[in-house]
Amino acid sequence: MSTITDEGVMAVKNAACQRLLDQRSERKMKSKKMPTVLNRFHVAMPKPRDQKERPVCIPQAVLEARAEEAAHEERKTEKDIENENGGAGVYSASLRKHYILADDDWKLDILPEFLDGHNVYDFIDPDILQRVEELEREESAVEEDGGDFEIEDEDFTAEAEKDLQEIRKRKKLLIQKQSRPTVPRKFDKDRKFTTERMGRQLSSLGIDPSRAIERARSRSVSRKGRKRERSVGGDGEDEMEIDGGLDNKKKLRLRSRSMSRSRSVLSQRPLGEVVPGEGFKDSAQKMKAVTMARNATKKRNKDARRGEADRVIPTLRPKHLFSGKRSIGKTDRR
Repeated sequence: MSTITDEGVMAVKNAACQRLLDQRSERKMKSKKMPTVLNRFHVAMPKPRDQKERPVCIPQAVLEARAEEAAHEERKTEKDIENENGGAGVYSASLRKHYILADDDWKLDILPEFLDGHNVYDFIDPDILQRVEELEREESAVEEDGGDFEIEDEDFTAEAEKDLQEIRKRKKLLIQKQSRPTVPRKFDKDRKFTTERMGRQLSSLGIDPSRAIERARSRSVSRKGRKRERSVGGDGEDEMEIDGGLDNKKKLRLRSRSMSRSRSVLSQRPLGEVVPGEGFKDSAQKMKAVTMARNATKKRNKDARRGEADRVIPTLRPKHLFSGKRSIGKTDRR
C-alpha cells in the first residue's frame, strides 16, 4: 500500500468499512429487541412451479418501432452545423437557404433594396418580358398604320407650336421631378428659401415679385433699439422740488413716484372680464371656470403636492419613530 501512488488505499478502506459494518450488524443482532423486529420481516424467494418456459413478452409493434429507430439516421440540425464550423460567434447561419424559389441558384444573389432613392421592389414585375413583347407588337401595329395618325405640320401655327413645346417641356420637368431621388431640403441648394427662388416661383405664376422681394428685404433689416430716457414730467417735478424748497422726505417720495414703473394693464383688469381668445362665452362662464380650478387645486395644496403629477406616498408611520420606545427612565430604546 502506498499513499503516494494510491496503490492499495481503496482496498484497505473497503476492508475496514466492511469489518465495521459487520461488527455493527452483529451487535444489533445480539440485542434484545432484534427478535421482535425479525418477526415482522418475511423474505419470499421465487420457486419454479413447472418446467414450462415463460420468456419476456414484447409486442411486435414495439419491436418494429425499435428497429426503425435504430435504422433511422439522425437529422443534422442547425446547432450541429454550428458546432462543426467553429461554434457560436464564428459560424453565421444563412437565412436564405430556406427560400422557396424557382431556381436554387438564385438564393445567394445580391439584390439591392433601394437604388437612387427608389424602392427596387416597386419596379420588379415577373411578367415584364411578356409585357415588353405586347408593347413591341402594339408599336409595330401603330407604325404600320402610322399614316392615319400623322399630324400635318401646316395645321400648326407658330403660336400653337410654341404652346406645344411649352407643354411638352413642363410635362418632362414634372416627370423628372417625380422620378428623381428624394433629397433633404438642407442638402438641396435649389430649394433654399431665398428671394431669388421666391422671385422665380412668383414669375412662373405670372405675378410681379418686385414688391414681395422689397418687403422681405425691408423686414430682414434689423432696427436699432432706442435708449430709454427720463420722462419730461419727471424732470419738471424735480425742478419744482428744487425751486420750491420742499423737505427731503417729500422730495424722495415724489422722485420715487416719478421713476417707478407704471402698473401692468393685466393686473388692473377684473378677474371676470373676458379677453378675446380665452374661449369663454361671458363673465359668468369664466368665473365658474376659475372657481372649478381653485376647488381642484385645494386638495392638492392641502396635501403639499408639487403638481398634478405628484404621486408620492410618504411613510405615514416611520418605524424609527414608532418602535422600540421605552416608557420609564432616561433610555428610550434598546
